[in-house]
Amino acid sequence: MAQRFIGIANDAEERLINVRIGSLQDAFVSFASDKIDDSVYLNNQIQNIIKTNETIKSFKVIVKKTIIDPNLGTIPNSYVIIASNNLEEVDTVDNQAPFLYTLAGSDPSNSLTMPFSENGERLFQTARAITDKMGNVVGVVMTTQTLSLADMAIQSSITRSRILLFVVIILILLLFLRHSKIIDYMDLYKKLKEVNQLKDDFISMASHELRTPLTIIRGYAEFAIGAPELSPQTKDYISKIDISSKDLDALISDMLDVSRIEQGRMSFKLEKINPLDIIEGVVTSLVLPAKEKGLSISFDKTKIEDSQYINVDKDRLKQALVNLIGNAVKYTNKGEIIVRQYKEKERLYIRVSDTGLGMTEEERAKLFEKFYRIRTKETEEIRGTGLGLWITAKIIKEMNGNVSVESIKGIGSHFIISFPIVA
Repeated sequence: MAQRFIGIANDAEERLINVRIGSLQDAFVSFASDKIDDSVYLNNQIQNIIKTNETIKSFKVIVKKTIIDPNLGTIPNSYVIIASNNLEEVDTVDNQAPFLYTLAGSDPSNSLTMPFSENGERLFQTARAITDKMGNVVGVVMTTQTLSLADMAIQSSITRSRILLFVVIILILLLFLRHSKIIDYMDLYKKLKEVNQLKDDFISMASHELRTPLTIIRGYAEFAIGAPELSPQTKDYISKIDISSKDLDALISDMLDVSRIEQGRMSFKLEKINPLDIIEGVVTSLVLPAKEKGLSISFDKTKIEDSQYINVDKDRLKQALVNLIGNAVKYTNKGEIIVRQYKEKERLYIRVSDTGLGMTEEERAKLFEKFYRIRTKETEEIRGTGLGLWITAKIIKEMNGNVSVESIKGIGSHFIISFPIVA
C-alpha cells in the first residue's frame, strides 16, 4: 500500500510537470507563429524560459523546409532546428523529429508527451504544433524536461509518507470500528453520493489520461499506413487499428461530455447566429458516408423565407447536428435523408427526416435515456454507446431548445429540434 501511495505521488508530480510545460508551450506558440521567421527573437525567448525553468533540459523550434547540402544537393522536407537553448544545434537537421512532428501535427491544439529514460534518468519529451492563422502547421516546439528533481523530493519524503499513511489507516480503522454499528440512512446516502462523485471523477480522469496514448496509437497508424513497402494485408490490419482507435476516441469524447454535463462543467458560448451555414456544412460533410451506403442526403431550403437568428453555441449546435444527421445515415439502409429548416410560431425548427429502420412507441419513449440502444437484428452490427442522443438532448436543453422525435417502425424517423427566434 505504501508503494501505491508513492506511485500516486509520482503520478501527481508528473501530471503537474505536464500541466506546467503544456501551459508554457501554450504561451510560447501564441506568439511563435507570428515570429516563425525571426530565429533571433525565438532564441532570446527560449533563453529567458530556460533561466527560470531548471527542469527543462532542451527547448527547440523545428520547421520543415528545403535545404541545400554541399554533398547531397537539394534536400526537400528537412526538419531544421531554427531556435534552441543549445545554440550549436541551430540551423542543423534533427533526424529524430519526423515522427514527433507528424504526431504533433495530428492534434495541433494539445501538447503531446512521451516518457523515456536516459542513463537511468526519467525524462519527458513534449511536442506542440505551431499553427498560422489558417490553422496550418508551420513548425513544432519540442521540449525535454527532467524528473530528477521531483524524484529526489519524493525519495526524501518516503519515510514521512509511510508514517502518515500508517496513521491514516489506524484512524480509519478506529473510526470504522466506532461507527460500523450506528450508520443510518443519512450516512448511507452520503456515502453513495461520495461514491457517485468518485465515479464521475474517475471517468473524467480516465478519459483525459486515455487521450495521450490513444493519440500516439493513431499517430503510429497514420504514419505506418503511408509506408510504401507494406503489403496490402498489413495495410488492411493497420487500417482496422486506425478505425478502432477513432471509435475509441469518439467514446472518450462522449465520456468526457457526460462527465462535464453531470458535474455542471460544460461551457456554452451563446451568440446570435444564422444556423444556415452550420446545417449546410454538416450535411456536406456526410455526403460521402451517405453515398457509400447508396443513400441520398440533402438540405431543403424551400421553406426558409428570410434570415432567421437563434441564440446558441455554434460548436455545440454543430455537435448536436452531427449526432442527429449522422445517426440518420447510420440507421438508414436505403432511401434518403432530408434536413429542413423552417419557422413556426416565432421558433426556428430543424427537422432531420430519414427512411430508415424507424422505431416502436416503447423504443421512442426510452430513446434519450443514457446508455439506451435499440437492440434488434437490424441494429446488432451498428456501433454505438447509447450516449450520443442523451448528450444531444442535454446540449439542446442547455441552449434553451427542445428536441423531439416522430417515428414509425419500418418507415422512418423525424428528429426535430427548435429554438426561439431572436431579433
